[in-house]
Amino acid sequence: MIRGWANRHISYFFAGEFGNNAATNIGGGYQPQLQDAHIVFSYIPGARVEVGIIRAPSAEDAMNGYMSYNYAVFPSVINQLMLQPFYNTDAATTVGAPSRGSYLIPGSAGLGVNAFRYPGVQLFDWKNWGHWQLAYGAMVGMFGSVSAENQSHSPLYAARVQGSYIFGGHGPFRSDVTAWLWYQYAQPTLLGRSYAMQREGTGFQYLQGYMHPWGRMLKFEYMQGNGWIAAPSAFSQQLGLAPALYQTQLYPGISNSASGYYVEGGLFLTHHVELSLRYDYYDRLPNIPAQERIFKTWAVALQYHITPITKIMAGYYFRTIKAPFVASNTPGAAVSRAMDNEFAMQAMISF
Repeated sequence: MIRGWANRHISYFFAGEFGNNAATNIGGGYQPQLQDAHIVFSYIPGARVEVGIIRAPSAEDAMNGYMSYNYAVFPSVINQLMLQPFYNTDAATTVGAPSRGSYLIPGSAGLGVNAFRYPGVQLFDWKNWGHWQLAYGAMVGMFGSVSAENQSHSPLYAARVQGSYIFGGHGPFRSDVTAWLWYQYAQPTLLGRSYAMQREGTGFQYLQGYMHPWGRMLKFEYMQGNGWIAAPSAFSQQLGLAPALYQTQLYPGISNSASGYYVEGGLFLTHHVELSLRYDYYDRLPNIPAQERIFKTWAVALQYHITPITKIMAGYYFRTIKAPFVASNTPGAAVSRAMDNEFAMQAMISF
């Protein structure tokens, strides 16, 4: 990552992603890419202009930087509803009527994820009145894979407003109470047809005393989406499909829906040790009983903060999936029963 200022009105930020992960797995192959690449112009009072590859205004966990991560595994509702996977549109096949049915996408047609970033232009700023702060961001961009330019031509609109009462401190470690509201709308295409994808959410967060004994945090966020809901390959219910294990079913019609929320709490037991607890709930495709899946995750994490930006995280995740309207002898039910718990550790070293 490279960050700096050209002058007092122009700043820049560039970040490359070289790890072998979902962001660099493009069409079944490894391809490093720019994760962030934007310039901010601060000439206009009350309206900073950001141009480039931008983290689009949306959910709180999608907006957080590395130092704010409390778990090694992201919440399911954020991953599935907001961390959009992209596909080669030419490889899709239709199942049923396009307006009400779904598309099948083979695993080899995956174009990775943008990690909540999109090419575009954003207006944003914040204003303080004593302890009070009001902030906003509004973006116009392109929905699609950053690494596959021919798939990045669909429009994306995003906006977020938030208000805070600041007790003290700076940046991601300040003490405050913040509430927010956000909205996203995009028009992705598949096989030459344009669809609507809508997401919105709201939440609040309370932070007090970062890296101080009895420092605490409480956060809640609810979000929902309509149109463009993806069901990964393991949940394919199409019969007679030999390659079903690596095909994703994509439900693009605006009548398809999903929603969820998470609630999270944290407490510093000592200056360095923080205990965190989270419950995550995600209800996918309740409008199609045979495809509805309800994901529930309890997470318990212990963090050791060496410095404010360097820490070690360990978490245990109690995970369940319910398929309320699926017969017990179907593949979807078998996959749901096979869901197990998970233990994960991660070190985050920043300098």
